[in-house]
Amino acid sequence: MAIPQTFKYFRLLVVLGVLFVYSSCETTVDIDIPFEKPQVTVNSSLAHNTFPKVRVTYSKHILDNNWEYEPIRDAEVKLIHQGETYPLSFDEATGEYISLDHMIAEGNEYKVEVLVPGYDPVTATETIPIRVPIKNLLYQGQVQVDSWSSRDDIQLTFDDPPGENYYEISAHYYRMHTYTDQDGNLVYYEENYPLYLEPKNPTYEKDFNTDGELLIDDKLFDGAEAKIDMFINGSYFTEDMDGEVSFTLKVVTRNYYLFHSTYGLQWWNDGDPFAQPVQVYSNISNGIGIVMGESISVKRMEE
Repeated sequence: MAIPQTFKYFRLLVVLGVLFVYSSCETTVDIDIPFEKPQVTVNSSLAHNTFPKVRVTYSKHILDNNWEYEPIRDAEVKLIHQGETYPLSFDEATGEYISLDHMIAEGNEYKVEVLVPGYDPVTATETIPIRVPIKNLLYQGQVQVDSWSSRDDIQLTFDDPPGENYYEISAHYYRMHTYTDQDGNLVYYEENYPLYLEPKNPTYEKDFNTDGELLIDDKLFDGAEAKIDMFINGSYFTEDMDGEVSFTLKVVTRNYYLFHSTYGLQWWNDGDPFAQPVQVYSNISNGIGIVMGESISVKRMEE
């Protein structure tokens, strides 16, 4: 038996009506996401022969899209050494707590104490390592990479003291030159930028290299003379390069080494959905962050 045409239209209208009703139904559910109390974050690199500087902020929730970390301005920050307490004052220009009454010295142990209203005292202790001078810098020639580029071959030598030690090696290029502008004035212009270092020994290689420096331990030369062979990407010892190259040998603490190793790995894995999460190292009690020590020796490369 044939179905009347009017019934077909009626059934089609019913189906369309039901679809319209269901498609127009929308339920909005508000979910309160619990935000834990932020932690006090303390960051400081205590370097020999410099004034102490401490940055104090609050930690951020993972869903917080604000990339700026506002400093905590009402904290009480103190540097303690051998029973002497040195208060640090907030500097609005830098957003850090600074003291000009005491200079950090190698071999000393320091305690940083931060008091923030509503929080337990936040503390960290660090001992500043003894400087190690650069014994020698040797230019070993140029290595041709391809038809367009080459690398400088450098060897850096120093004497490693007995015990467990950590180092960061970096290099900078500096050049100042002048030119005369359209008004006849002599204009001084300078270049100063870090150089990318690549170690020959694969033991010293890392997946990350944020600023081109080498971060190493002394397991391969404990208590002996260390000869670190490396390449500089580029050619900086040709006749047309009238600037200078200087190397920095930074003796760093274990806290410095572990923090930069984990931070660098986290930075390297950023944006990779298949990378294993990295917990950045912290040595802060009742908070998060890092207080680390360093001592620096600098030597200019002689051509």
